[in-house]
Amino acid sequence: SKKIFYRRSSQVDKGTRYALHQIAYYGIIIVTFLIIMRILGVNISPFLVGSSAVLVGIGLGLQNLFLDFISGVIILLDKSVRVGDVLDMNGVMGRVEQISMRTTKILTTDRRTIVFPNSYLTKDKLSNYSSNEYPNAFYIEVGVDYSTDIKTAENLLVEAARENPDISKEREPYIRLNDFADSSLNLRLYFFSDDPFHISQTKSEIRKSILEKFRANNIIIPYPTYDIHSK
Repeated sequence: SKKIFYRRSSQVDKGTRYALHQIAYYGIIIVTFLIIMRILGVNISPFLVGSSAVLVGIGLGLQNLFLDFISGVIILLDKSVRVGDVLDMNGVMGRVEQISMRTTKILTTDRRTIVFPNSYLTKDKLSNYSSNEYPNAFYIEVGVDYSTDIKTAENLLVEAARENPDISKEREPYIRLNDFADSSLNLRLYFFSDDPFHISQTKSEIRKSILEKFRANNIIIPYPTYDIHSK
């Protein structure tokens, strides 16, 4: 099957060029404005003296706007996030489609377009799957009955992952016993993928395979049961 790799280019990317272009653009506008005022004989000294107070006033009124703008410059210049990167922001996974000076446009795995203020990307915690040099790790948790032969269940879980064409073959899937729950032994199947953007579909296919293999081998996935007593 065709693999999709989300890797970063070492060349100067479009985001950096865009940031430099925007900084130069606004710089030229300001310089041009001052030159025109000078040509027209407008005394710009009071403007320059009072500019600090003006900027403070504007900053207080448009604090979030300027914060988003500065965050956009930081993102575009330090390349912490690039177009094409796959991010996870508080449970929202998506691919970066566009980075402007104020906002970043994300296409989620369920094909929704979300526009985030750039300050959100710099001050909140996010995971950038595309910054890794190696395949990303993911897991699926499955509960099995306490009477289950753990080794058999582990082998079936690993087999279900190995058979999926969309997981990375560079590293082997592995199992961890995650918890002794009230109704089940909770096993975690860890596997690796080079295509985090489509990981929901990959997990779905692996879960289907697990269900089929468990049913074929009489392994029960239990669910909580309750005894209700009435007087």
